[in-house]
Amino acid sequence: DIPGRCWSNTILNGLKINKSILPDIYESYEITSEVNERAAGITGLKVGTPIAGGGSDNTVGAIGSGIVNEGMISDSIGTSGVVFASSDKPLYEEDGRVHTWCHSIPGKWGLVSAALSAAGSLKWYYDSFIASKTVEKAKGYDYLNKQAEKIEAGSNSLIFLPYLSGERYLSGVDSRYGDPHARGVFFGISYIHRQEHFVRSIMEGVAFSQLDCISMIKGMGITSKKIIAFGGGMKSKIWKQILSDILNTKLVTLNIEEGPSFGAALLAGVGIGIFDSVEEAVGKTIKEISEIGPVEENVKKYKKLYKIYRSLYEDLKGEYKKLAEI
Repeated sequence: DIPGRCWSNTILNGLKINKSILPDIYESYEITSEVNERAAGITGLKVGTPIAGGGSDNTVGAIGSGIVNEGMISDSIGTSGVVFASSDKPLYEEDGRVHTWCHSIPGKWGLVSAALSAAGSLKWYYDSFIASKTVEKAKGYDYLNKQAEKIEAGSNSLIFLPYLSGERYLSGVDSRYGDPHARGVFFGISYIHRQEHFVRSIMEGVAFSQLDCISMIKGMGITSKKIIAFGGGMKSKIWKQILSDILNTKLVTLNIEEGPSFGAALLAGVGIGIFDSVEEAVGKTIKEISEIGPVEENVKKYKKLYKIYRSLYEDLKGEYKKLAEI
């Protein structure tokens, strides 16, 4: 029962599950137990160390990224791309494409939309086409960033669909649910395209997928003048600029890079009384250190390309299914 922040009697009764076999439910900062002698021997922690409830990776990561109040949105470009927004009430996207969870803060909820293959798409490209070249391997992902920087916005009309492992959501008109058969596509290849075009188009295609995610959350009434950006992909200056241009919004980076682990530490701090609240913990420890804004010329170009990007799945979804059957 997400609104009630408790087990749902309706679901338990429907599935004939006895509530007595389920664990008690706590807010994430509440102290629920302590380290016993056996656990101390395994972990090296002191006997009696208090244990807070904790939270899921995305809700705790949101705390470590300062997303604690309504009107705040974060975008994490890791293996997958995850957009998280804080809400003061439980909201639901009418087609079920956005997850609504209890936030790790009492009285708040988290809205989550994600794309499966974000930085994972670039890793696939690097592992498949770059890593085997010993000279270039030493340069790592900096080599890919430098390639992308050589190419103008739009990659000379080369568009990448980042569906390398299917997709859990799709924002097309007829795409209420995810499509496990969806696959990656490079659309618009011609003789003018070189390796660096493909690198940039991957970054742009992932950014388009994040625009899908954020558009669905904004459609639920959550708006923000900036996006808190973190994750491995955001270590790339060119990728941050691409994301800012495609989202047409300011991107902000923080003094904290490992949001989930830091958020968990803050919850423990609240639990043992170092901080009076999660909001206080965030306010005293997390700071904005840089920002980047959209380039108007690029914004206009990407709006045109995004319309094509959006139409491609609708055009191909039937063929994806046929391909899977083969």
